[in-house]
Amino acid sequence: MKAHWVVSGASFDGFAWRGGETVRADTRMLAEATFGEPNFKAIWWLESALKAARSVARVKLAAGAATGFLVGPDLFLTNHHVFEDADDARSAKLQFNYRMLADGDLAERDEWECDPDDLFRTNPDLDYSLVRVKHKAGATPAEAWGFLDLRHGARVRENHRVNLIQHPQGRFQEIAFRDNQVKAVLDDTIQYLTDTDYGSSGSPVFDDWFNVVALHNQRVADPIDPFRWHRNQGYRVEAILADSGDLIP
Repeated sequence: MKAHWVVSGASFDGFAWRGGETVRADTRMLAEATFGEPNFKAIWWLESALKAARSVARVKLAAGAATGFLVGPDLFLTNHHVFEDADDARSAKLQFNYRMLADGDLAERDEWECDPDDLFRTNPDLDYSLVRVKHKAGATPAEAWGFLDLRHGARVRENHRVNLIQHPQGRFQEIAFRDNQVKAVLDDTIQYLTDTDYGSSGSPVFDDWFNVVALHNQRVADPIDPFRWHRNQGYRVEAILADSGDLIP
């Protein structure tokens, strides 16, 4: 064992530099191959992401697809512009475990139906819709897939990092977690740099501890160039909880 490598991180003789200059932030402190803000994540972070992903479903619509997630044993949350009315929810299919496995095989998809006749609440101003999910064989969807607790009490701040688990363009489940800084926190919304695409509507916006802090709803145009998308935006869970009353546990 070259013990001095363990301590110093390299041969005393060093290695030849290759590939031109490296642009990095000047941290004014010694660091071992850490450029700018550290990117280290504990392994539990990956485990938490996989656990949270179980409650996120692809919403198969008559025309296209979107995203949504369980917020109670049989309560499903997505955007108002996904489920504008009860008929939209009634005709949709909620597809959990819609993902590709590491070996390239497809996971076994689990499909559920909405029951808007039992519960359907929508608010276009906050761009959310909440709907009951029909039970199957006497079981709720959360018995298989869990649900995401919105009453965690965590608060999001500017410069925090937020991560989206989503079905962009209706694809198999994906996560966006790089270049993901929060740039603005308003009364009802937050704006962030995390990537989304068509089909990401209704995705949960997670903080770095996988608390849901917002419901993703749209892109935001650059104030200088309206043809260039500048940020993404979601409605804060505090606003949705206040509006929905005690419907969400």
